[in-house]
Amino acid sequence: MKNILKITCLALLFAVPTAVNAQKFAHINFEQLVEAMPEKATSLATLQKEYGEVKNLIEEMSVDFNKRVAEAQKTYESLSPSAKQLLEQDLQETQQRIQNFQMNAEQQLTARREELLSPILDKAEAAIKKIAEREGFIYVFDVSKGSQVLYYNPKLSTDVMPLAKKELGIN
Repeated sequence: MKNILKITCLALLFAVPTAVNAQKFAHINFEQLVEAMPEKATSLATLQKEYGEVKNLIEEMSVDFNKRVAEAQKTYESLSPSAKQLLEQDLQETQQRIQNFQMNAEQQLTARREELLSPILDKAEAAIKKIAEREGFIYVFDVSKGSQVLYYNPKLSTDVMPLAKKELGIN
């Protein structure tokens, strides 16, 4: 009886530290999580609207420029050399302004995209961190396409997607 008690105590002595020190790993498809967030769709709709507005402005500017070029071609031969030079310079400057406007618009839309999506990504990351701390995970790997995880065993790693969706209030 004493031997059974000693063996049980020894078994518990070795089992408890192993269980306490067991490393818990988790994984999530971060890209799918962000796509499931309603804020992402709202942000993309806002971006699409702003992109459409800028695209329309550039198209209007281009149409106006093309009209000016067509008008200039009609009268070009009848102009004096100095008037031709001024007209050419004016058309080149207008074309340059359109190109500058387009480049600035692209930069501003990229910055706007970052401005709208950054808080969403931060919110998703914060939810995952909160879950990892609460559940005792030492690592949560992103298994989205293009991530640097070459292999993971889903049987030995916990998928935290359901927990993350619950944390974020996503059905």
